Amino acid sequence: MSIAEEQASAEVATTEVVGTTTETTPDAATHAADAAPICLTVKWMSGSEVVALKHLPSTVLELKEVITEATRLPVALQKLLREQGFAVCSNEEALEADVTAGPLGFFLVQDETPYYSWDLEGNPSKWGLEIEGSVIKCPQLQSDYSNVVTREPVSKGLHYFEFVLVNYGDEQWCGLTPSKDMAGPEHDKAIPSKNGYMYYTGRKEGAIEAMGNHLGKAKFVNRSDGSVIGMLVDCDNGAVAFDVNGEVQGACEIPKATPLWLLTHVDTRKDHVELRKPCLDDAPPAHFDALKGALLQVSQGKAMNRSY
Repeated sequence: MSIAEEQASAEVATTEVVGTTTETTPDAATHAADAAPICLTVKWMSGSEVVALKHLPSTVLELKEVITEATRLPVALQKLLREQGFAVCSNEEALEADVTAGPLGFFLVQDETPYYSWDLEGNPSKWGLEIEGSVIKCPQLQSDYSNVVTREPVSKGLHYFEFVLVNYGDEQWCGLTPSKDMAGPEHDKAIPSKNGYMYYTGRKEGAIEAMGNHLGKAKFVNRSDGSVIGMLVDCDNGAVAFDVNGEVQGACEIPKATPLWLLTHVDTRKDHVELRKPCLDDAPPAHFDALKGALLQVSQGKAMNRSY
């Protein structure tokens, strides 16, 4: 084959022209995509890059889904701010390119509010509950009781929470559950510690209970003086420690790196519970010692025989 014939053959392999239609090989298409300009960037507030895109998502929600793929940060925990003006973006907001202004720019902030906000819409008892963010009251409660869980689970890192018991009328369980379906008033959910890791207080006694087992006695919490049950959760090492008004009561094992929802149990119309997430510096120092010490083992607990 002559040099001219080789060149002609190579040109046909790259692009075939029929009339006005041009077909490009996959390699050429890839090269064209690589050469496309960046149309959108997302950075952490520190300035480090999260994602840089050459294809513009249609909405902010679609952009958050891309960020989830890149960072594993759930959509519900993402707050996006416009680089210009720091306006907070809604999920439904459409994204439109402006060729004269350059790439769209956003800052990403991790919003932990869903970790300590109660989920109303997903609760079968929602008609009897009054929930405003992290505060739950139930003046219209129609069932004998109801469990309430948070909007999003914790699954990694170290977290400190406080359950403020403004008032509870009978029994109270607060802690962690691996199942969001524990929300509601069904009979098989009456004792949350049968499917969770809980601090129990009620009927003149307190206890640490987990997965249907009584792990140890704990302090009874006063019913209406605003006492606080603190909870330090170590998702990575699989441990949770409880305190009452800063006095550590004990720590037990939990599954590592597993989604766990916070849960509280209300069973009178006067119940009022507030959930807070202070910074780790506010956690009692003894908590960290408890996590490092011998944990109460679920397998060594005493099986709970009680029913509701």
